[in-house]
Amino acid sequence: MNFIIKEYVKTAKPVGSVLVAKKGDFDLGPASLRSEMCELEQAGYLSQLHTSGGRVPTDKAYRLYVNNLNAEKEDTEKDVSLDIKKQMRQFLRGINDPLELNKAIARLVSEFSDNLVMVGISETDDFYKTGLASLLEFPEFREFDRIFNIANIFDHFESVFSEMEKDFFSEKDSSIKVYIGSENPLRNARNETVMFAKYPLPQKHIGSLTLVGPTRMDYERNISLIRFTTEELNKLY
Repeated sequence: MNFIIKEYVKTAKPVGSVLVAKKGDFDLGPASLRSEMCELEQAGYLSQLHTSGGRVPTDKAYRLYVNNLNAEKEDTEKDVSLDIKKQMRQFLRGINDPLELNKAIARLVSEFSDNLVMVGISETDDFYKTGLASLLEFPEFREFDRIFNIANIFDHFESVFSEMEKDFFSEKDSSIKVYIGSENPLRNARNETVMFAKYPLPQKHIGSLTLVGPTRMDYERNISLIRFTTEELNKLY
């Protein structure tokens, strides 16, 4: 199933058994793989959009995938290149103003993930949002309803942030939270994935980051980006 998820993330095209047999490292032919994929579909991990087409992962498949990534934390660190780590360290260590640092965090994570990123500071009403244009380049957002819902989140994020923060964060909880599709707390993003993280900032402020992207996102890369950022900030502050 991991192969199907990674292939679908790369191509945005349903994955068929012939492709899995050709590109995957499996000692099975297309017919056997088709049978395996049918079983995964019956178990709720794959969905077939058209009877003659390939299959795509469901929210349930992504959830299992993310749970396994979190259990293998060390292995995901390689998904952030040394060059990106170097750039991020330079920015994180070079800015002492909490507002400007939070903006830099948003820009960097958005740039390296191509997703929408919104940041805030718990003790203030200062928010910063970036990455909407990059997000809308994904093929998922060719439908007007999806564009409208994401734009609505972007425009009105401040109004839902306090409630969201109260419901999904605690002062001592520094883990990255990942809500996939129907799981996520933003009503206008039930087709997307939302990631949350908190971290320390200069002058004893607490920053928060919300990343929004399609469920067909590069979870390894995005979780690694956020994890690396929060761990560096915890070292500094």
